[in-house]
Amino acid sequence: MNQQFSNDALLDKIVEEIFNAYPSLYERYGENGKKRTREDNQHHLDYLQSAYEADDSKLFVDYTVWLHELLSARGMNEKIIIDNYERLIPLLKDHMDKEKYDFFKACLVEGIQVLIAEKKKDEEDN
Repeated sequence: MNQQFSNDALLDKIVEEIFNAYPSLYERYGENGKKRTREDNQHHLDYLQSAYEADDSKLFVDYTVWLHELLSARGMNEKIIIDNYERLIPLLKDHMDKEKYDFFKACLVEGIQVLIAEKKKDEEDN
């Protein structure tokens, strides 16, 4: 990954939204959970930035597939990633120009579609 895209206000807002939507996360994981969620979202932003610089959404989609496999191995399903990506889309708009936002949004939507397809495949296999 080339350049890190970071914005403290954006990261604070996404963590706040997630923990407000799921108060049980704080009960279960506390401040460490907030720290990890912030780190996770920084990774999302880093991969979005790398995909943007390479003009290749596949970089972000591959990251999404890897992330899903990692979290699945830890007993989490794709819903948490989908929820996170859906929350990021509107929040990103105020933090970049339209061209970059459109690319980031397209990557996130593509990542969500891949996760939904994986879920359907898993359901068919069971």
